[in-house]
Amino acid sequence: GKTLMPGLVDMHGHLDTCYYASAGLLPQQQASRYAALSFGVTTNYDPYTSELPTYTASEMTLAGDMTGPRNIAVGSVIYGRKRKYDPVFIPIDSYEDAKVIMDRKLSLGGTVIKSYRQIQRQQRQMLNKAGREKGIMVDVEGESHFFNGITAILDGNMNLQHNVPVETLYDDFIQLMAASDVAHTPTLIVLFGELMGENYLFTSSRLWNDPRVETYVQTTTSSYSPLAVPVGAPPYVRGMTGLQAAEEIWDIGFRAAARSMKELNDAGALVNAGSHGQVYGLAMHWELQLLAEGGMSNLDVLKAGTINGAKTLGLEEQIGSLRVGKLADIIVLDENPLTDIRNTESVSMTMVNGRLYDSYSMNEVGNYDRPRMPFYWEENDVPNHIQWKPAWGHH
Repeated sequence: GKTLMPGLVDMHGHLDTCYYASAGLLPQQQASRYAALSFGVTTNYDPYTSELPTYTASEMTLAGDMTGPRNIAVGSVIYGRKRKYDPVFIPIDSYEDAKVIMDRKLSLGGTVIKSYRQIQRQQRQMLNKAGREKGIMVDVEGESHFFNGITAILDGNMNLQHNVPVETLYDDFIQLMAASDVAHTPTLIVLFGELMGENYLFTSSRLWNDPRVETYVQTTTSSYSPLAVPVGAPPYVRGMTGLQAAEEIWDIGFRAAARSMKELNDAGALVNAGSHGQVYGLAMHWELQLLAEGGMSNLDVLKAGTINGAKTLGLEEQIGSLRVGKLADIIVLDENPLTDIRNTESVSMTMVNGRLYDSYSMNEVGNYDRPRMPFYWEENDVPNHIQWKPAWGHH
């Protein structure tokens, strides 16, 4: 009575904060990674992290010393403008500068960079050329700028992050994208140009009732709220600041963008699902639901959340589908998502690299009996000022 499917490949999952650069190492038991696994995300691609902490966490996960999804990240982004509040501005005045960037990423063990807000198109082109020479993939930020998105496709980046800020795409864009080798991760949950899809889902679900959210999601990425919510607010706080909008507003917003994604998919373009880390773990399922609202079939939505991302990362021979010889990233669902896409949320067991976890307790089961260690806030001697759970009972 269960359904097996490949582990989800989140192609825009901010599990780490971008601003750990001066904070040292990440915690060895990181709640956001447990949240992602508990909801069946077995590979997480993070297109904006920090440098050494993130690469350290990736290696510790590979070595089995940290629990979490396969962690593929860009480290610090390659940012093209001064006065950013984190130290990511790297001037590219010549092609030699672009090559130095790639050499540094290689020395850290990186496989991909993110090109972000370069002032001139030629700077993005130099990054692409240097990346091809050095074997580093170049992802690109959409920046909510239509013409930057067009030139990013023309210049051959590996993937365009975020939708272009035109929800209804015309046939010229569809043909261009489909004819290119550039994948697209639209993040309808954090939509450019119209009200974000997460607003629709925050007002149409009670996410705090999910025990996995309660246990592993202390905070959401809340600064995208239309109201001035603290950046790291608990899910119920973010849920109290939703937007009420007429159905026609949602229809010209995320649903129009989702219909465009269906057209892109039907034309042969590679469309990926990415959660933006809005609600760790759960947001990946929200993104799948938002894609389905545009008419994409449930099977194609599942592909957007699995094999399409694997292809974008060049890992389709290792992850993204169930086949003999691939890595053992498998999730067990209590309900069938082919009948209702919302059934992807019914993850009850997650296997990553052959290690099987109960999705609710996150105890390792199967070949081993390894109970999850308590998080620091679950210890009895934690000061009351960081106990957020008592507030759950007041809804």
